[in-house]
Amino acid sequence: KKKKQWGPGRANMSKSGGKKTPLVAENRYGAKKTKRKPVKRKPATKRKRRTPARKRGPIVGFFLKILRWCFRLIWKVTWRVTAVVALVVGLAVGYIYTTLPDVTELLDGRARGSVTLLDYEGEVFAWRGDQFGGEVTAQTVSKHLKNAVVATEDKRFYRHVGISPRGVASAVRINLSEGRGPLSGHGGSTITQQTAKLLCLGVEYDKDQWKDEAAYVNDCRRGSMSRKIKEAVYALAMEAKYTKDQILSIYLNRAYMGGGAYGAEAAAQRFFGKSSAQVNPAEAA
Repeated sequence: KKKKQWGPGRANMSKSGGKKTPLVAENRYGAKKTKRKPVKRKPATKRKRRTPARKRGPIVGFFLKILRWCFRLIWKVTWRVTAVVALVVGLAVGYIYTTLPDVTELLDGRARGSVTLLDYEGEVFAWRGDQFGGEVTAQTVSKHLKNAVVATEDKRFYRHVGISPRGVASAVRINLSEGRGPLSGHGGSTITQQTAKLLCLGVEYDKDQWKDEAAYVNDCRRGSMSRKIKEAVYALAMEAKYTKDQILSIYLNRAYMGGGAYGAEAAAQRFFGKSSAQVNPAEAA
């Protein structure tokens, strides 16, 4: 008889006592399988029902349309007017900028000369006319004098562009609280605007136009609204043309200090007998 030949699997079963050996494919991904954790589902949130918007009445809707139309009209008019004003001011500033001379030509503002009388020892004992002690600059005067002028006349001088709306508003409020007109009394002018006023907005004295020099000065010191607008435009042009120290130098040379003295140097010599560069804090105040 022919002997039956068993396959390798049957032979293995006989060797293992009849138990089935695991196949290789069953151990491919490991014998143990990890159990997946059940995914917790979030409870469904109840959707809020939207409350229907209340319908506006025809009268309310009509007035709302009128208000929207008014606001749109105001906006269109405002930005167009602002653009036109900005263009006009820019052209005016540019024109004045071209007419401003060199800063050295603006330091001595006397319309007439002065005479200083000396004794035989060379000491000054009298003055005649408008005294002008000589040209000074913001760098040559005492720092105490410079700081005193800025602190007294215009604290924000080095931070604004020639005009200070905050200062003007404050001056108007003070004038109204004192029972005066909005432009009467406190003017709220910056040092640049005061310098523009000292320069009379670039208009020189003409004996045929004014009766005398006093009338010319009074005309330059007028405080009308039109004059304030011209001063503001002239101040903007000065800020574009000159530096802050140059503007302050013009002011220190042209400002009237009392006693017939024009400028810081003349005032220091007249009241303290010393140069403006030697003024101490007490004298500067």
